[in-house]
Amino acid sequence: MRAIGFSSAARKLTSPRLPAPGPARIGPGHPLGGVPTDTSRRAPPRAIFDNVSNNGRFAVPDTEVAIIGAGLSGIGMAIALQRAGIGDFVVLERAGDIGGTWRDNVYPGVGVDVPAQAYQFSFALNPRWSRVFAPGAEVKEYLDGLADRYGVRRHVRLDTEVTERIWDEGGRFWRLRTPAGELTARFVVSAIGAFVDPKPADIPGIDDFTGTVLRSSAWDPGCDLTGKRVAVIGTGASAVQIVPEIARRAARLDVYQRTPIWVGPKLDAPIPRPLRRLFRRAPRVQEAVRRIATRGVEMVLIDLVVGHGRAPWIAHGGARLARSVWYRTQVRDPETRRRLTPRYGLGCKRPSVSNTYLRTFNRPGVSLITDAIDRVTPAGVRTAGGHEREVDAIVLATGFRLASDPEVFRRTPVRGRDGFDLATFYTEHRLASYEGISIPGLPNHFMMFGPYGWVGGTWHQLVETTSAHVVRVIQEARRRGATAVEVRPEPTERWTNRMRDRLAGSLWATNGCATANSYYFDHHGDTPYLRPTSAAQAARAARTFPLDDYAYTVPETTALGDPASSASPASETRPA
Repeated sequence: MRAIGFSSAARKLTSPRLPAPGPARIGPGHPLGGVPTDTSRRAPPRAIFDNVSNNGRFAVPDTEVAIIGAGLSGIGMAIALQRAGIGDFVVLERAGDIGGTWRDNVYPGVGVDVPAQAYQFSFALNPRWSRVFAPGAEVKEYLDGLADRYGVRRHVRLDTEVTERIWDEGGRFWRLRTPAGELTARFVVSAIGAFVDPKPADIPGIDDFTGTVLRSSAWDPGCDLTGKRVAVIGTGASAVQIVPEIARRAARLDVYQRTPIWVGPKLDAPIPRPLRRLFRRAPRVQEAVRRIATRGVEMVLIDLVVGHGRAPWIAHGGARLARSVWYRTQVRDPETRRRLTPRYGLGCKRPSVSNTYLRTFNRPGVSLITDAIDRVTPAGVRTAGGHEREVDAIVLATGFRLASDPEVFRRTPVRGRDGFDLATFYTEHRLASYEGISIPGLPNHFMMFGPYGWVGGTWHQLVETTSAHVVRVIQEARRRGATAVEVRPEPTERWTNRMRDRLAGSLWATNGCATANSYYFDHHGDTPYLRPTSAAQAARAARTFPLDDYAYTVPETTALGDPASSASPASETRPA
């Protein structure tokens, strides 16, 4: 298509409709009534025509659904499949444990940057959060509990990174390459998260450093920085949490900043035990709190951006208030305060919250360094001006590659129908998707977080919305007996253009974001991170999008109902 770059060929839907499998069972204790049904203990319903290979025999893939990633997204998707009665699935996790971000990030001070009451699934409230902003260990415990409660762990294969995804047109399934061998799956759900791989440390000499090198996403808990000279490179969300913790114990701390970040007050406090007991005994009260907290986060992260054109005074006024009041009360030295204060608009980068980060620069022994780094030497860090500061340890808090970065899919290729390659598509074309989930050229393939995919204020809203969409499509494919399902180019272009139009007047387009160095902007200069609708609108769309926006292909059958034995793939299948 002109704006998107997909093939204009669309498949017509003509085949008769077929009966659907029985409904999911819900028992006592399920979030909608009780303990989830153990669907893995019975033969799961499959599509009426599961697959026909070129020799006319049924060729059943290893699993019906493969979920890539066992973090928050993968666990949420697995639960959604179980609740829908789909038990034939596997979760492939590259690490040695589940938990994703909350498994990897164990650095000092790690925790959520939104209120914990918003950072949970609507069907699995946690009355045990200890603080308004929960520490990371509690989030990991929450995810572990979900995996145990819903029986997700028995579906998980640890230490199984999917290094390549290849669509098998003849078999109508995906071939997933892993170090342990190949696995085939009818459907694939990519649950790799928004921040996939740490960015390479593009700093000359980093490998020559003779001291300790730590990464925010691969922290060594056994490394004691007490009394050490430490350099932190990067001032993003992780650094905002790390820096105050290190400053308390280090003999000297140098913070290397390229771009300052807006940091607001963190309204944190312990949650009193009586309130936690109330949440446990009266879940409806906690649900009301969750809704309020979630809507509040959405107002800051979504409404502020999308509605900027209607009310620009909110962002402008917030920035003025931060500069004239908050930053003045936090940082004593005017020059340090000036260098810590962003010159771009509030909201161009995801804002952080902390009551200690800015104040850390008042401490003796803490230095903010804004000169460009020339290189890392064996003994320390040298800036472009030639000044070298010796250190014992370097902390790299330099960010991540996003799921929309072509480099992610050069390392782990995704190759679909008719030569479609995801890395090439992301490189050569502006990013596009249907509902932030599907892309033409990738049949039977869904993304928990695709272009224009961020929903609402928290990741949990995104997971619940996306999983509802995915389940609807899989169930419809079963009902029609389809072995291949692919979103059509026309609705993809229509939906993507609508998202772009809504973002044209957003804060990112009008609020002086050119110097922000923000991951919201991709390599094409677009802002495909955010879905510019409310969470309620996205959830409604997941329940009501036209199922015929996808093309369904079913195997041809003989009059006796046996698979046709033609050697031609084109004659084996017909659109549904």
